[in-house]
Amino acid sequence: MKSRKPWIALSGALALAVAACAPPNAQVVTAPQAPALTGQTAAPPATLTEANLTQTPFGPISPTGRKLLTIVQQTSLREITTSTWAIQRSANPAVQEAARTIITQHKDLESRDTDISSQMGLAVPTQPAPDMQVGIERMRGEFGEEFDRDYVNTLRKAHAEALILVSTVRADTRNTLVRPFADLAGDYIKTHINLLEKTGDVDYAQLPVPSL
Repeated sequence: MKSRKPWIALSGALALAVAACAPPNAQVVTAPQAPALTGQTAAPPATLTEANLTQTPFGPISPTGRKLLTIVQQTSLREITTSTWAIQRSANPAVQEAARTIITQHKDLESRDTDISSQMGLAVPTQPAPDMQVGIERMRGEFGEEFDRDYVNTLRKAHAEALILVSTVRADTRNTLVRPFADLAGDYIKTHINLLEKTGDVDYAQLPVPSL
């Protein structure tokens, strides 16, 4: 049997020769990397600091506290209007009952909100937010069961969002006027949610999936 050593030596020599002929700036080609997945881990929200607080004689108020005062005014304007329509247009006694309670309690919130804001020198909105106005205009042309479904589901979703905001403000506010106001608003919101659900028109599939 012939020895294979000469062939091994020759192979090694050829490999060295090929390496020597490679240009000095040759780049090593690697397999492409998979692109980073986006949307899986959101950047943490900016942390509010003492500098974000507005000082008042009743304790500092945060941007979130001011947002609550603004939204309560805007939703009161929307819900007093649409609830008045609900009383006039709905044939469902449960819708009418919910609407009457919502009108009464939002008028109370609107009055208290205006007083609190005035004491702290804060401006209050006189019109609903643009997205709320869209819903008002949509419901303006609805009647009967179509109105009932839109009215109940629009308010049910809005009250869920408001309850989260109220709970956040109530948990952390340092302001002695905002604290009891958030308590009252939270109680009213939960009452409205229960009444809206008793109408039988809530489509729970429209509500967002709960998250932390």
